[in-house]
Amino acid sequence: MLTNAMCQVGIGTTTPSQASMLEVSSSSDGGSTFKGFMPPRVPDVAARDAINPTPEDEGLLIFIQSYRCLQVWTGIAWENIYCNGSAALASNLFISEYVEGSSNNKVIEIANFTGMPVSLDNYHLFISFNGGGTTSLIPFITGFILEDGDVYVIKHPQANSSIPADQTDNRLNFNGNDAVVLRTTTGTHIDILGDINSNEYYGRDLTLRKKPTLGPSTTFQPSDYLVFGIDDFTDIGRHSYFK
Repeated sequence: MLTNAMCQVGIGTTTPSQASMLEVSSSSDGGSTFKGFMPPRVPDVAARDAINPTPEDEGLLIFIQSYRCLQVWTGIAWENIYCNGSAALASNLFISEYVEGSSNNKVIEIANFTGMPVSLDNYHLFISFNGGGTTSLIPFITGFILEDGDVYVIKHPQANSSIPADQTDNRLNFNGNDAVVLRTTTGTHIDILGDINSNEYYGRDLTLRKKPTLGPSTTFQPSDYLVFGIDDFTDIGRHSYFK
């Protein structure tokens, strides 16, 4: 014979609230010691996305360790509840990583740490070659929404196949002395590597990764970047903005 029973569950308490299905007490010894509640933790945005929640999972709660943010699933997207960062949110999108490697290993990574999803329809890459002698304008995939805390990777079509990318474009053929600019579609500069009016080599055979807490800047400052050797793709596809 089967019977059904309804009850409240308590952890650390024998008298859970009658209004709750689950109550977790901060103390189980009468108030001599106290402990907190630890939500499920994931290491980074990629691990979060691997959860792959559905609209029926609305209310799912996690903590992203690399991002240092508590997030909730709205049924449509992840949204920040609280971020324990040592820096404010970025004022706009920015170029988080630049790879000028051997052969056609050319990669640009763009990060969004603005606190909200951003449409890439309003942005493009502008490349000024050799001090401005020639230029290229590279639009992004139409309709692409870059989620908060995520990155967008564009690489040369003949770049190393192991490099993850959202887009390929053969106009991405800089050689270390060509300025790369993230601009709005109205021409406003958002972030820049190099100097449009100079052909000085600033990134030949190098990977440049923007340091944590640093967002966009319309003036290139080499000290804003961590420098790695040729063909270092190890961090492409993710970025740690908060320390």
